[in-house]
Amino acid sequence: MPSESEDDRQQGDEREASKETAGDILRAERIKRGLSEKEVADKLHITMHYVKALEANTYEKLPGAVFAKGYIKSYAVLLELEVDDLFSLYNEYNEQLQARAIEASRQRARRKKDRNKPWVVLSLLVFVGGFTGLWVYNSFFNDDPDPEASGIGLNAVDSEVIEAIEEPTIVRAADQLSLEQMPEEIVAALPLTNSSTLNESPPEQPVQEAIISAVINTQLQTEEPLSNTNILAPAVNSNSDSRLIEVAAGGTDILRISFSGESWIEVNDNTSSQIYRDIREKGDVLEITGNAPFSILLGDAPFANMSLNGVEVDVSNNIRIDNSARLTVGL
Repeated sequence: MPSESEDDRQQGDEREASKETAGDILRAERIKRGLSEKEVADKLHITMHYVKALEANTYEKLPGAVFAKGYIKSYAVLLELEVDDLFSLYNEYNEQLQARAIEASRQRARRKKDRNKPWVVLSLLVFVGGFTGLWVYNSFFNDDPDPEASGIGLNAVDSEVIEAIEEPTIVRAADQLSLEQMPEEIVAALPLTNSSTLNESPPEQPVQEAIISAVINTQLQTEEPLSNTNILAPAVNSNSDSRLIEVAAGGTDILRISFSGESWIEVNDNTSSQIYRDIREKGDVLEITGNAPFSILLGDAPFANMSLNGVEVDVSNNIRIDNSARLTVGL
């Protein structure tokens, strides 16, 4: 008979299954407006395969999360739906999938642990039995000879060896490091003393402390403050006609992309490090300064005009059936 916690979990799963998803809402609204999947695909400039994936919530069939959110937004605008509400349902659906995957992994780990439990218990019993047998043998069947009878005892140990163990040789830092061997800045930091005092073998502890203090002060004076590097922060300059987004990636090549419509974009530099990734709108101008070649992925390529170091780049030859484009410029 299932417990109360199992019943609550089953009821919760049923409620989650019955809740509408972003794909359910898109499909219901499309049918309500009398549109076919092909008509939607033609209007959004994507394939019917992507339309079916959006309505079935199988987002893993899309190129990536950025494309999924871009397609959902375009689909919502076409059907005159609230974009933020659909994004909220999309994020909630993905969180539920992740939670289920984590729970399934935990269940597999518990089942594996249960299968290994008998072997762990058996190994423990074997270890305890062997240890007990060894103890019984040493206690009742193994008579050790008398140490004094064998002629080996503390009296046979050389007294000089004992004295050497009790009084180990101490190497003093003051004996190893003389004033002539010290750097000038450390000598200058030591307390002033006359020559007669130095020749009279001063106490070792104050000299050691003075040397350590001088070394630490010298290091602190030569250390430079840490600074944050390799942090890319886009600078945004706005005017009445367009919005300029500037990204400095530590190079001399200038990649400039202007957008006549909404599109999503990813840019990697010559080391395959991602420089920029976002959705841009109509009127935006993205200017990236870095080291060519640049690897570029455009979600809606017909809306993008591109140039590298002032030379126009033709994107039309790289546009795919879903209007996305992947190209490398500056080779």
